[in-house]
Amino acid sequence: MDDHRGDRGRRLLGAPPVRTAITVPVGVDELWAALTDPVRLAAWFGTTRGDWHVRTPWRIDFGDGDFFVVTPVRVTERLIEFTWSFLGVGPEQHITWRAEPTAGGARLTVEDADPVRPPAEIEQMRAGWTDFLQRLDGYLRTGRSTRYDWRSDIDGSVDLPPAWDALEPSLLYRWLPVASDGFRPAWFFVVDADGPRRFPLDDWSVREGTVTFTVQITERGAGTTAELALHRLADRQRLEFSHQGWRHLGLPDNRAHALRRRFAAAWTAAADCARELARLSVPPG
Repeated sequence: MDDHRGDRGRRLLGAPPVRTAITVPVGVDELWAALTDPVRLAAWFGTTRGDWHVRTPWRIDFGDGDFFVVTPVRVTERLIEFTWSFLGVGPEQHITWRAEPTAGGARLTVEDADPVRPPAEIEQMRAGWTDFLQRLDGYLRTGRSTRYDWRSDIDGSVDLPPAWDALEPSLLYRWLPVASDGFRPAWFFVVDADGPRRFPLDDWSVREGTVTFTVQITERGAGTTAELALHRLADRQRLEFSHQGWRHLGLPDNRAHALRRRFAAAWTAAADCARELARLSVPPG
């Protein structure tokens, strides 16, 4: 996602859905297969770990640590409705895919609804869906995979109760995987199936509503930049995180990709921890 700090704290209540569409030079049956067949969907979008006809949560995985948790809502002839949440912790959005025959081809219309969405994010969602639909079009025209390999940036968000300040130091260190050297935050920790590892942390800066820092990834000092931002809304807070620079480490692509995937999992776990701590700390109202 692109940065939208200029919109911090502003949201469109009842924001209209984002709608995008594309017409492709294949029949509607072939278009429908590209949306529903797991092998074909993986060629332009992501790897599915579930069934559109089963109304239980499953995942669309992009292979770089990014994924959506998907819950099908309704599947009828040429129409799929589902909700999804980025990384399983992001705000829930309602998505509709509608396939229709046209003269000489077929048309896919996408609708992406989120009732609380900043103006800049509307354009980001439109650009994101336009990119995905262009990949679908390229796949249908050529039969070759058009799926992107991996993103350089890690980003995401989680909604929290309005009274829980995730960036207040006594709370921040309970969910963010950092530790101090006794004087300042000094390490970022990753703990997963590959075991624990700590990475030197520097340039820690706290301003109203934001925390920024760098994480040194390689022994030669190549680093990445991270930011936390807390948006205060009328009925909730949205904690957003980003961690950038994974393609600029001077590492082989497969090594940078693997590190990016590990850190994406660490950020997802941290956001989930923040959400759970907030749930336990704030009495239901």
